[in-house]
Amino acid sequence: MRTTMNRLVRYRAFQKLTISYFLLILFTVSLLSSVLFYLFSKSAVKEIDRNSRAMLSQVTYASDVVYNQVMAIGNALLTQPEITSFLNDTKEDKTSNYHVFQQLSQIKSGYPYIYSIGIYRPSTMTTVDTAGLPFDSSLYAISAEQYMEFYPRGLIAPDRNQTPLQFLTFLLYPDFSFRTSDNPLIYINVEEQSILTTIRKISKADSANNVFVMNNEGSVLSHTDSNLFLEDLSGEQYVQRILNQHETENSFTIDIHNKKHLITYVKSEEMNWYFVSATPYSGLISNIDRLRNVTLLITVGIVLAGLLASIFLTKNIYKPLSTLFEKIMPDSPAPASPFIDEYQIMAEVFTSLEEREKSMQFVINRSSRTIREHYMHSLLRGHQLDNSVPGELIRDIEGKISGPYFCVMVFKIDEMEPARERTETEQQPLLGFALGNIAKEMLDPFGACDYLITGGNEAVAIIQYAKNELPEEFKPALYNIQSFLKRYFKVTVSIGVGDMSYGRKNIPFSYTSAQQYVKYRLIYGKESILDAQTTRSHIMTTVSYPTGCEKKLIEAVQSGKTPVIQEAAEQFIEQISSGSVNQVVTYSIQLMLSLRKHFEYLQHVPESNFNEYLDTITDIETAENMAEIIEVFNRYCANICALIEEKNHWMNAQKHNIVIEKVQNYIQEHYAEPSLSLEMVSSIADLSPSYLGKLFKNATQQSFSEYLNHVRLEKAKVQLASSQETAAKISESVGIYNISYFSTLFKKKYGLSPSAYREQIAMRATGVPEK
Repeated sequence: MRTTMNRLVRYRAFQKLTISYFLLILFTVSLLSSVLFYLFSKSAVKEIDRNSRAMLSQVTYASDVVYNQVMAIGNALLTQPEITSFLNDTKEDKTSNYHVFQQLSQIKSGYPYIYSIGIYRPSTMTTVDTAGLPFDSSLYAISAEQYMEFYPRGLIAPDRNQTPLQFLTFLLYPDFSFRTSDNPLIYINVEEQSILTTIRKISKADSANNVFVMNNEGSVLSHTDSNLFLEDLSGEQYVQRILNQHETENSFTIDIHNKKHLITYVKSEEMNWYFVSATPYSGLISNIDRLRNVTLLITVGIVLAGLLASIFLTKNIYKPLSTLFEKIMPDSPAPASPFIDEYQIMAEVFTSLEEREKSMQFVINRSSRTIREHYMHSLLRGHQLDNSVPGELIRDIEGKISGPYFCVMVFKIDEMEPARERTETEQQPLLGFALGNIAKEMLDPFGACDYLITGGNEAVAIIQYAKNELPEEFKPALYNIQSFLKRYFKVTVSIGVGDMSYGRKNIPFSYTSAQQYVKYRLIYGKESILDAQTTRSHIMTTVSYPTGCEKKLIEAVQSGKTPVIQEAAEQFIEQISSGSVNQVVTYSIQLMLSLRKHFEYLQHVPESNFNEYLDTITDIETAENMAEIIEVFNRYCANICALIEEKNHWMNAQKHNIVIEKVQNYIQEHYAEPSLSLEMVSSIADLSPSYLGKLFKNATQQSFSEYLNHVRLEKAKVQLASSQETAAKISESVGIYNISYFSTLFKKKYGLSPSAYREQIAMRATGVPEK
């Protein structure tokens, strides 16, 4: 018991099980008690409703009896000679009135329901009433439509201390068929409380306290509350529902003043009255509170017993869990909290074990894949596998690679269009992974497929076959691989299909042949599928080196015409494209070597570089199609043309420099000649004046006339400083015979006139400060 209580206090799983069982028992007991209580209450209400209907039916029967008695009294009165004589008399007779009174009283005494009987004769305005009540003129004002009319009313009698009498008055019209204004009237008064008295006698209970009678218009004819006599209840919802129903008796529940009531009614067939019982639902069963309390106490007792049962059930169910937990607990750290969550501790232990198992399985699977890939690489290259690999793994792998026929396919990624800014190392793993998954998925239906990455842009698929032939659907599958990669990864792939080989030892031969075949994408272009049949014609063809095409290309380069160079390069490629790939590459490199040797004289130009030739050879060797080789030819030839043009430009520049120097020397020697001009010098230089002017301007940044004036003014400047000759003579000595023009040029160039310049020089020589 102590152990059980300890677990109930500390162990959360035990607590949850106990609470779960207890809640289950609590819910079951509560539900069962509620259902039983509800069924009992419903049954009791039905019984009460049945009794209420029976009671109302009896009351209705009593009302019909009253109606029949009233009719019998009226008929009996009309058969009495004295009554008939009284009704027809036109003169007042006290004696006759007394005899009528005696006769009416005798008849009334036989009917306890009747309060009074009266006769009214309008011709003499005589009233005979057994209760001595005065005649109510409102009775005669009623428009009779049948032999008997019903009229509920209130009347104040002189001896009742102004307390109104509440009557249900039946009016009889003896001469109804004549319909004259002097027709006599017989009235019978029934007190409305007599109906309630009848109801209470029949029910023998207080349940009749909420019973009333109403007509078919909703007006109260009798009610337990006398103040509601003749009250119009047609506006009440439950009264409208009664009046709108066609059943002669029925019952329903409805809320009246926010309280649930049971409404039961029965309709009288003779009187067309409704006898209604409106009872609060809470008062239907007199001992409902006691019943509810007893039920609650029994429920509480059962729940407490259920608590003990919950602990007992939990103890039995908890045994397997406790046994498992005790085995795990020694390996688990001691909990810091006094409360122990067994599920959490076991979940942590099992999660740790599961993660450890997954990690071990991952390592095993990865190791198996790595060993298999290593084994396939060894088979592909014909190497022996490392002896460190367990023999069992090798035998298992060899059992799965049974063949007996193998075909090796080499996938070469031609071009990667998207994301040029990405580095090659970023793209290759993604493309290799995608290519491997796609190839394996599409080639597995034809045979077991192993996929290997053998290089930067090369991958290999090794497929096993049972027969020495490829299926017909094989090539369409390869086309699907190319189409998928091009559509989703924007890359093109060329595929080399190696020769079929028998046995694992011959896989390297299939691999070598696939590598050779895929090289022919250089000739067939990107996105090709190449095998022995496709490349046979090229392998069997030997092509001679097209010397004529080489000579034509050299001449085109010398001419410097780009279209001619392109045409010659295309003719060269066309001549060698029918041969093998090795011949195409070899002859292309040989052409580059010939071009380099022929234009070797250009190598002294500083911009040329031997590395450019080596890069061109590399581009030819790595070209993926013939168009790229043609592009290499055109690019290399364009560089040679640029070197030729640059060399010619350099040579012309050297030649032009000699001419300009010669012109400058000539000007230094003949500046004093007034007839010296560009035309004269151009004849000496053997060039046109305009061309010589452009060369001179480009070399000296001055025109010929500007340079000539510069030389003359410099000579004149020296003479002004060293001689006493006049400015006019000095001007003539330098070839300028217009003294004013000379002065203008001098002042424009030096900022001083010739005379002012001479004075300045003289003042400097004597040490006089300048002004």
